Amino acid sequence: MPEKRNPLFEAQREKSGSTTLSKYLFQYHWALYKIITEHSNIPEYAVFLELHEDVIICNSLDANKAKFDFNQVKTTNVTFNTNQLVKSKKNGSSVLGKLVKSGSEKPFTKYINKINLIAVKDYGLELKKEGATLKTITKDDLSTKQLDELELELKKEIGVNGLPDNLQFIVTNLPETNYQLITIGAIAELINSLFPHSYTDAKNIYTTLIDELIRKGKETYDFTLWEEVLKNKALTSVQVVNVIAQFTNIKNESNIDIEFNDICKELNLKTVQSKQLRQQFNRYRTQKLSNRSTLQLDTTKNVIKLINENFSNGVTDIKDLINNVSKSLPQNIKKQFTNEQETTSAIICEFIMMN
Repeated sequence: MPEKRNPLFEAQREKSGSTTLSKYLFQYHWALYKIITEHSNIPEYAVFLELHEDVIICNSLDANKAKFDFNQVKTTNVTFNTNQLVKSKKNGSSVLGKLVKSGSEKPFTKYINKINLIAVKDYGLELKKEGATLKTITKDDLSTKQLDELELELKKEIGVNGLPDNLQFIVTNLPETNYQLITIGAIAELINSLFPHSYTDAKNIYTTLIDELIRKGKETYDFTLWEEVLKNKALTSVQVVNVIAQFTNIKNESNIDIEFNDICKELNLKTVQSKQLRQQFNRYRTQKLSNRSTLQLDTTKNVIKLINENFSNGVTDIKDLINNVSKSLPQNIKKQFTNEQETTSAIICEFIMMN
């Protein structure tokens, strides 16, 4: 099977940030805090540090489906107004000019969902709604006067006509002080929502994840292949789930791998087939561990019920078990899976994760 190209491959704008870590500690924590607080709402994701922009968050691990949010994270405790955004320049570039340029006229521009400026204080921008205070400001929220000022300066600086429609100015919930403790607290809150009454070590989860982000953020090489950039430059939802499992009293990760490999052998799968099934298995498992939706809970309940019914009927062959459960799944459950391999991976996951 041919390897997929990295949709973000292009020489990076700058790489100095990857070697001056202390200056960027807040943005690393913002990235971790962001994915932790949204972990339950996104089936899978990858977060990149110092790759074209401060933080890039991707909504899929599939190169063919990947869309990206570009985030420039500012720790400076200032109010960003017109002067701070476009008139005050450092090294020839304004804050807004640098942000817009990072996502404009690039091969990957069409894959960008949002271009965000993240700040710790409210913005000093004039809004259409007088007296309004917004945590997220879009282009449509700006007054005509304010929009004209920003666009005029942006045109002078980088020759761009108009602000991008996907641009947002965001005030983060993560404060500039005590962000380590708040991130650890967010991890503890996430684990409690996923596994109520379980024992977990939120501090070790935090340390492992932030260390991994820092290690990968320091990587300065470019990668042509998607799997390579995920491996070397990204923290993925699969890794987050695995770290959570490592420090929480849910099923041991090594046992899961052993059981999965045993099932692949029983199914007589070849190496490529096993790899494809594992990718689907990991996607479903990430969704299962992070998603508390009614559909996910119903899926788990129905699959386990059918597995136990097959046990009671004396079924001992894993292939027969999978086929029987798949055929008996209610239509509203089965229709969420796009093919038989996805259904199989879900059944195997529920089988392995059963208490």
